[in-house]
Amino acid sequence: MVSKTEQKFLDAALEIFAEKGYKGATTRFIAQKAGFSELTLFRKFKTKENLFNSVLTHNIEKVKADMSKALEANVSADEEVFLTTLITDMAGIAEKNYEFILLSSTQKDDPMREVFVEYLSKCMEKHLPGRDISYRAFGLSIYSYTFMITQTKHYEQGWFNYERGLSGFIQNAFKIFSL
Repeated sequence: MVSKTEQKFLDAALEIFAEKGYKGATTRFIAQKAGFSELTLFRKFKTKENLFNSVLTHNIEKVKADMSKALEANVSADEEVFLTTLITDMAGIAEKNYEFILLSSTQKDDPMREVFVEYLSKCMEKHLPGRDISYRAFGLSIYSYTFMITQTKHYEQGWFNYERGLSGFIQNAFKIFSL
């Protein structure tokens, strides 16, 4: 559990790192954004690298918890309802955690991608067994597409209809799974 002060630093750092990248983010600006001095930042995290790693670790755990909660709630025996709910929930998690997923995607080994793909592939294999597909590849497709449409929604407003794009992806998923 992190203190309120640490949480403010983590939230500010996530926003700044996502916007400016690791190199472009300064500890002074992060501290100002959090409402504290740079000295307090260094007392809590020691180095910029420790702060960055704390942002990654904290947010991975947060997204894992969101995913676990969504996947545990999705217990429909109807395969269409299950797949629709799965993709819609993952899109919602991508939207809710957009800044973090954006930041994570800039890393050499995107830590969030692996978490999403692992959770999705295991969940689909359990609830939609026996399909002649790569569950892992389809999990990566869901991760990639939901992140891409969320990014498009944020940056190219007006050009892309998010709801129609998500619905079309779900309809294509039904075809892949032959539902």
